Amino acid sequence: MSITKYSLALLACWLVAFKPSPQVAITRERADELLAKLPDWDPWVRSPDASTLAWNESPTLHALADMYEATNDPHYLEILAQRGQNVLSHRDDRRNVADGSGKVRPGWSMASKYVVATGKLDDVIDVRSTPSAYNNQTTVEVVPANGSFTLVVNNKFFKRKEVFADLSLNPSDARFVEKVVNDPMAPYSCAAGEYTDKSNLIRVKLLKKGVLNAGTITLKPVPLAYSGYYGVIYQPMLRFVEHVKKNPALAYLVPAADSFIVAAAASYDDIIKRLWREGPNKGEGYFLTCEKGESFPADNVGAPFNFQGRQVCAMLALHRLTGKKVYKEKAEKMCRMFKNRLRYDQQKDLYEWNYWFEPMTTIGWKPEDNLSANVKYFKPYAITEDVSHGILDIAMVAAATEQGVVFDNTDLKRFANTLLVNVMTPDGCDMRRRVDGLGPAHPAYFNQLHGWLELAPGNAKVFPVIKKAYLCKNEESFVFCARLLKWEKKLN
Repeated sequence: MSITKYSLALLACWLVAFKPSPQVAITRERADELLAKLPDWDPWVRSPDASTLAWNESPTLHALADMYEATNDPHYLEILAQRGQNVLSHRDDRRNVADGSGKVRPGWSMASKYVVATGKLDDVIDVRSTPSAYNNQTTVEVVPANGSFTLVVNNKFFKRKEVFADLSLNPSDARFVEKVVNDPMAPYSCAAGEYTDKSNLIRVKLLKKGVLNAGTITLKPVPLAYSGYYGVIYQPMLRFVEHVKKNPALAYLVPAADSFIVAAAASYDDIIKRLWREGPNKGEGYFLTCEKGESFPADNVGAPFNFQGRQVCAMLALHRLTGKKVYKEKAEKMCRMFKNRLRYDQQKDLYEWNYWFEPMTTIGWKPEDNLSANVKYFKPYAITEDVSHGILDIAMVAAATEQGVVFDNTDLKRFANTLLVNVMTPDGCDMRRRVDGLGPAHPAYFNQLHGWLELAPGNAKVFPVIKKAYLCKNEESFVFCARLLKWEKKLN
């Protein structure tokens, strides 16, 4: 066969095999097709972790609520009710499972890459890994050698290896394992490479005299009923409740609706008692990540703005549904704390903001401050919010504006300008990584663009810009399509 004939034959095979992707459609029919393609199994069964519900199941529940708002078809609420009940069935108290605190909480434990991980070396040495995440990938190998031993510590995610040789279990020895390995000034983050000085991956504590045998352990996550996910998980359920309560024709869904209210109230009443803090300034307030000594790496500090944001959404809904003032009062204080830290660009008439707040962004802390039991030292780092987590902030702003809490239409307009000027790329087909607009496009975050649609009332350009981007990107999702359909109806 000649080269020409061979090339033609390859082309013919390619044309037969190639099936061009269907044109992206923003219709109810297409949304139903995308819904039907979702896995029919419970995501918790595959990955029993609170993060699974927050980042995988919650968006689906929101999309079902969006589809109801777009069509008024109760079928979507029926599915939401069923899936919501599944979510509640995995709560720690429903399963009678304690988290690392030893207590059973009305929440969902995470026990994978987002928490501290621990282990024991022959019940002689306790090991604790406390960097920002991926502690579940930290391994510790013991290599005995003539009365001493070597520790080899690895973390594949961080691509970091630490080797500590000629160690001793004698506290009076210069090479005592705690003296050599522990670093109270270890940073919250981890750099790649090979190291032989103080550890950034682990902290060790001698438990008793003994002998270490050769072997390797992988550290195990310490479960934490992480309250930061409560707003993320509960908000779509509470959207369901409000729809059911407003429509007498949906009376058959009231039992599910009532169960969602009871569940959310139990979770919030618990964390208001344990984790709520007034401040930093007058009229402000926030939730801690967790109690001191629990297993969020940065324990005993305020949760990032974005997690506070979804709490606002859920607590404002609880206030509307129960009439309890405490929920609205706390929500107002979280909103005020966020608004007081926005950076206003007068020339562009838009807002920029950070991922976290003080002391993370201002002074940090030192070991002698005794702030966090896990991260002994934190160098202040004022990182700008990313556009993915930013949709949680935007949800707060939209929900608060609608209820007349702290934010108003002027704020909504400024956040919309943040999207249009800073977030979207010039070609209108992608988005940048952070809300300050610096850097190139960041395609990994594109599917979170749907969350910025909540700013549509602030600027008439928001909906058509995001719709154009969805069509241009040609990456369909049920969640994105449903949100577009919701706003198409609301704006027409």
